[in-house]
Amino acid sequence: MGSTTCGSYSSRVPGDGSTNANGAVNISFVQPGQSSPITLSTFHPKFTYPIFGEEECIFGYQGLEINLRFAAHDLRPNVSVKYDKKFKTVNDTEALDIEETLKEWMPEASFEDPATYDANIQGDAAAKDWKSPGELINSYTSRGRSFQIWSCELTDPAAQQLIDRIQILVSFFIEGGTPIPLDDQDWSLARWKVFLVYATPDLRIAKQR
Repeated sequence: MGSTTCGSYSSRVPGDGSTNANGAVNISFVQPGQSSPITLSTFHPKFTYPIFGEEECIFGYQGLEINLRFAAHDLRPNVSVKYDKKFKTVNDTEALDIEETLKEWMPEASFEDPATYDANIQGDAAAKDWKSPGELINSYTSRGRSFQIWSCELTDPAAQQLIDRIQILVSFFIEGGTPIPLDDQDWSLARWKVFLVYATPDLRIAKQR
């Protein structure tokens, strides 16, 4: 997906103030460090048209960054939007309200102040020994790293919380993928079984280098 105008990650168009959404969105996984949260990995979505439209353009900003962070253990999310300059509204033409757009896709708690989010992640005493909901069904080692596979029912509130926090990634990476409606009745949610894969060393408190 994408148009000739905003089809490239590096596409910033001064004339109309459009930004390529795929390049503006940064997805990161974080965990507590020695004194502040550390980032384990950062990457861009494959596509953003379900959220920002077929052209994958965001109008009204220069130097736009949309940072979506997730705690590596319990997937607690945070949204922060940064930009150098925002288009001033002229008649009916205005910059896209990014946070309002994302509220349809992410939990309300995602929009707390980033400094508060950092403090909550850093102070999460449960992060070190956090355990996935459900049942451990397999463990294996690959390339010197240990992994665990957990299985849980979507009727489990803890599993629902994890899916609610992370399922925006379905729309970012699965062509035609749509979020699961978590407000369905239990008999409908019971159709789903959730499998979670964790790299177990990443559940430990990492040391900053």
